[in-house]
Amino acid sequence: MISCLHALSMLGLVQLAGAQDVVRLPEGLALVEGAPDIYEIQQGDTLWDISSKFLGQPGHWPRLWSINDYITNPHWIYPGNKIVFIPGSEIEPPSLSLEPGAGYVHEGYLTPSMQFSEGDLECGPDLRFDTTLNLARYFAPGYLEDSRKADLLGEVYKARTEAMAQGQRDILYLRLDDPDIAECGDVVTVLHRIKKRVRHPEGGGRYGALYRIAGEAHILNLEDDIATAVMRRSWSEVERGDFVSVRVPITVELEVDPPRGSIEGVIVARLSGEEAQLAVPGEVIFIDRGRADGVRVGNAFYVVERRDPSIDRYEDDPKLPEAVVARLVVVRVDENTSTTVVVESSRTLGVGHHVTQKLE
Repeated sequence: MISCLHALSMLGLVQLAGAQDVVRLPEGLALVEGAPDIYEIQQGDTLWDISSKFLGQPGHWPRLWSINDYITNPHWIYPGNKIVFIPGSEIEPPSLSLEPGAGYVHEGYLTPSMQFSEGDLECGPDLRFDTTLNLARYFAPGYLEDSRKADLLGEVYKARTEAMAQGQRDILYLRLDDPDIAECGDVVTVLHRIKKRVRHPEGGGRYGALYRIAGEAHILNLEDDIATAVMRRSWSEVERGDFVSVRVPITVELEVDPPRGSIEGVIVARLSGEEAQLAVPGEVIFIDRGRADGVRVGNAFYVVERRDPSIDRYEDDPKLPEAVVARLVVVRVDENTSTTVVVESSRTLGVGHHVTQKLE
């Protein structure tokens, strides 16, 4: 977006609510002599330019911006809008108003004129992230499973390159636990174990190991228990000693609705680790609810907390109401756990955060 309607918005010129609003200039500021009655904002205009051209001093733009405290970014202004300059009189000081334009077309996209309006605040829980998101592809290269139940076939035994880490198109030698479980042409998944044991943060229950799905390998040849394979896809580094499993799907296309239902749970692992860092859209999160609890692929969950982020760093305060800090969508369901992807987030997420489909 080019800097312009907002340029004036920040100038203190705009509070559009469907009708043209007039804003008086602050005391001590006046239009330069010969300023036009109407000026149409052009591509590339900035607050600095407009202040310099019509007020004579570019340094006045912060003062103009400060008139409207509801404007948070002084860099978004849009071409196509028109500034109307109203001359002053002995009684009334000079003033400015903004008329919305027809919209700005840029590279085939239409940016509608900005409209600002006031609305009533709604009473109720702290709710956000409750709109339906269009169909999109979600990528989840993570796997949480008890090694005794996981469909592990063997391990990456050796490689044909000297490099410590292998990637796409590299040749691997896989040692299979049972030579008869694979055939030439099969595609297998390579798993890198990043945590040997995942425990429930509240009850201490065990969920097995946390794996990162490093890539897919195509088996080219079998000799006894050694399979020669080529990495046809890689999403992270493959190392000797990594595990080989049956193929694990990691992408799914979903339309994400607001959470619906009554299932509640807890985050038990983050694929990126358990550090206190912002969970960005696309990150993989594991929760302690699965098929046995009625979870299905496509279900959405709110992540909620009861915290003052400056004081309550690691646990909730039960006296505080729930606040929504993120939304997750389920992309894989196992018996007692689910793999989810963050679709929206405003805070750091960590092991122990609660998830729910229904707010109190």
